[in-house]
Amino acid sequence: MSQSFEEVKSELSSDEKILWEQRKLFNKLKFLRGIGFLLILFVGISIIFLFLCFMILKNNFDFYMILQILIFMSILPLGLFFAEFINNWKITKKLNVRIRDLKNYEVFTILTNKRWIQKSLFYLKLDYSKYDSDSILIQKDLAIANLLDIEVIYTTKGYKSEIFYVNFFISWDKWSEESILHAIMEKPDYLILMETLQKLFSITKEEQGTITHGDNALYVKKKNY
Repeated sequence: MSQSFEEVKSELSSDEKILWEQRKLFNKLKFLRGIGFLLILFVGISIIFLFLCFMILKNNFDFYMILQILIFMSILPLGLFFAEFINNWKITKKLNVRIRDLKNYEVFTILTNKRWIQKSLFYLKLDYSKYDSDSILIQKDLAIANLLDIEVIYTTKGYKSEIFYVNFFISWDKWSEESILHAIMEKPDYLILMETLQKLFSITKEEQGTITHGDNALYVKKKNY
């Protein structure tokens, strides 16, 4: 069963303090329902179209040809619908939840004085064997990292937007390494998080423009906080 925000908070050790948190509800079924609505709309329009063609063309009306055209046009949305349905079904099996529970799926991030704890469906796609369990523990949709193992904090700003990205690396390789510990936020939250991180880490080196314009790579070492 997927752990909730409150359950994770209640399991923190007595000497562990929450310094920053981010939480929201995500409707994983929204895309599926959107495609389903379009399919129903398409079927309704197709029936009306067939009826109008029959009324206008009458003797020249080729029912099977027009039906084949409509079926061909519906293959893509129908394929998207079943692909998304199967994807959601797999998620429910991995998390041992009901399909309707994905309507209000909880995503969150908790930064304590010791760990970075993050819940996301993203972690269900990972090959757990690739990650060192001593550095990052992944349990279904939950990832937990010890701050002592963080080597680089990489930040960047969204193109033409006030959205900021903060990524944490255990082992930094700017050309091949993908960060699985990350947060996306608006500027007020970003400023609060960065201020908090400066209290937790000492910056040993700083690089700007390492991958893209305006980014920042901070080489860090955990303080005794």
